[in-house]
Amino acid sequence: MREFASFHPAVRLPRWTAEVGFALALGPAFAWVGPFGTDDEPFLSGLIYWSGMLASWFVVMAITEELLGNAGLFAEARPAAKRAAIIALAAFPMLLIVAPATYLFTGWQVTLLELGEKYVQIVLVGSGVWLIARAALARTPETAAICPPTPREMAGALPAAIVPDVRPAVPQLVESRLVQRLAPELRGRLICLEMEDHYVRVHTERGSALLLLRLSDAMAETAPTAGRQVHRSWWVADEAVESFARTGRTGMLRLSNGLSTPVSQRHLKSVETLASSRPAAR
Repeated sequence: MREFASFHPAVRLPRWTAEVGFALALGPAFAWVGPFGTDDEPFLSGLIYWSGMLASWFVVMAITEELLGNAGLFAEARPAAKRAAIIALAAFPMLLIVAPATYLFTGWQVTLLELGEKYVQIVLVGSGVWLIARAALARTPETAAICPPTPREMAGALPAAIVPDVRPAVPQLVESRLVQRLAPELRGRLICLEMEDHYVRVHTERGSALLLLRLSDAMAETAPTAGRQVHRSWWVADEAVESFARTGRTGMLRLSNGLSTPVSQRHLKSVETLASSRPAAR
């Protein structure tokens, strides 16, 4: 059941709720435009149809993302490739929702060719509303904390190549610059950083939020927190590590907030060194 290692609804719930709410807000616009032959139907019927379809899309995408988890090639893929895979795969179960709903709404007669066309429509509409939601929700206090780049960042003073993987163990007596970017209610002990497309999700003991940063830039702002990069898309604080399990050439870390993070082959030695120095993490 390794696919469910990172299934932690409490961590993801704020984002999922915001996405479904945003989908419902888009419903009136789609009902008014009436794309894909739905413009002949009454507005109220269109509102119910499109609000339901858009909300269902975000739910299906969330489930697909969690099922894929950190398994196999998906864990090693770049954020853009991950999102493309999620959308392409989520469109298949979404067909099971769209097909009967469209039949009830418009009397649509299902054929194999039209199923293929409907799949393409789902991918196009799904990609579009996801991009709109991503741009809108990343700028709301509930789901993100976006800060403008500093002069040093703009000048490229901290390129990724000089960011160390391991930081000296310094007690977290002072908030890191990264934590200071977060809303006051989220500031606390830093747990880990997780790449989500072009953003970094910062996990603290009080919750999580998105920052418009590269992972390398976010890592550079974690001092004085001791930590290390364990995967292309993950950085973890040393003191947040509770256990480590190696599986072949990769591994999995269990963190104090309940999250499980993948460890890639490149970072295995560093993580094993950490685990050997922390009996509780073995």
